[in-house]
Amino acid sequence: MHSLESVHALDTLLNSLHTQKANLLHQLEQIDADIAAAGRKRAKICNDAALVSKLPPELLSHIFLLCQKDKPAFRLIATRVCSRWRDLAVGTRMLWTDIRISLAHYLHVQSGLDKMETYLSRSGPSSLFDVRLDIDDVLDYAPFLKLIANHIERCSHLSVSVLAVSVRQRTSAACLLFREHLELLWAPHLSHLSLHVDSGDGYEITMCGTPSILKAGAPSLSHLQLTGYATGLQPPISGGITTLYLDGMYMTSLTVLEYRDMLATNRCLVNLSLQWFAIDSSMSTDSRTVELPMLRSLRIRTEEGYSGSNEALLNALPLSRLESLILYDFDDLFSFEFPNVKDLSLYNCEFLMDQTVIEQLVLAFPSIIRLTLELYSGPFLYAALSILGEPMTWPKLRTLCVKELDIIDDSDDFSALSRLVQARSRVNSPLDFLYLDNSSHRRAVDILRALGTPTKIICTDIYPAPWPPGSDMNYYDNFWED
Repeated sequence: MHSLESVHALDTLLNSLHTQKANLLHQLEQIDADIAAAGRKRAKICNDAALVSKLPPELLSHIFLLCQKDKPAFRLIATRVCSRWRDLAVGTRMLWTDIRISLAHYLHVQSGLDKMETYLSRSGPSSLFDVRLDIDDVLDYAPFLKLIANHIERCSHLSVSVLAVSVRQRTSAACLLFREHLELLWAPHLSHLSLHVDSGDGYEITMCGTPSILKAGAPSLSHLQLTGYATGLQPPISGGITTLYLDGMYMTSLTVLEYRDMLATNRCLVNLSLQWFAIDSSMSTDSRTVELPMLRSLRIRTEEGYSGSNEALLNALPLSRLESLILYDFDDLFSFEFPNVKDLSLYNCEFLMDQTVIEQLVLAFPSIIRLTLELYSGPFLYAALSILGEPMTWPKLRTLCVKELDIIDDSDDFSALSRLVQARSRVNSPLDFLYLDNSSHRRAVDILRALGTPTKIICTDIYPAPWPPGSDMNYYDNFWED
């Protein structure tokens, strides 16, 4: 009996202790909550006392936008500083109009979709927005296209790159997705459209003759890029396209007539980029120039074993109007003249090793101010540029950019460069700037500066400058890929 009473007493004590513990834990939780609340009040008082908090919301919002230009992640950082900054950042619609999403794994899909929905919501119903979507694997990006299509009336810039697609069925599916979601759309504010579908299977496509996307119209479209298998997609004909970038890698050969018709539908072209186009000129004797009165910048790339006509590529263009020209893997200059080209870039052009072609080159480009060379530049051109006496070769030349000298085994290029810089300085036609890639700059800068000429030796990035000239466009550019 005594034993039972003891157990009962202990149970009562244990219950009492558990109750006391629960009460103490509750009090502790309450104290933690009070500490957090006091901390928030203190932080708010300190934040309000800070000079930046004295700024009116309109000015602080403008500062946010300036910071966003230099640091794209700033908008997210701003939402984590304090409640005032978060409310202001979320309410600043222009912070959320630049949407960039990369999908490299299936786990990224839902989070990327949530991000796009959030940004579209925060950007508001009337703000224009830009989208850049990069897909690096075989992933389902149809929901993204559907979401973009639902808001296409306020989309200003649309760039989609589908990479690492390895089989024909997936490639076809990618293009079909574009058609399914973009075919019938009206995009009144779309100014930049860039679509790329990559593949490694190498089957050929044919460029459509009728619109297959944006059939309802895109009257503001000025920049159009279709590369990879996306070249088979034909957007609406627009009289306002000023920059056209097309990739013929997977296309069947175009006849001269088809090529001319393609150009003729874009009379407002200022910038034209063509790569790996095969033109069959065997059935045509038409040598007329297509009317492109505003064309000023051209870049063309061919490839080894190219079966089409490089001459036909140039023959249809108003070359006399060009001011900027880039040639990559070009095999011949033919007999064309470029009287107004001031900015000339020659990449991997083996014809520069031919002395007779050098003479033709100098005569074909009488107005050169800036010259860029990469690979196979050879000593012949350096010698031509440094000829003493009159007339001076390219007397207007003020900027020379030379890249990848380090891949050439001997030192001929460096000694030729030195003679060039010295010679032009002696005849009062010095280079203002000599740009060298990082490796070449390290090897040559001390030697060149020791010459005592006014030429400024500058280290530059090995990568080509953005195209079109002066452009700050951030888009997928496969023109330079091997």
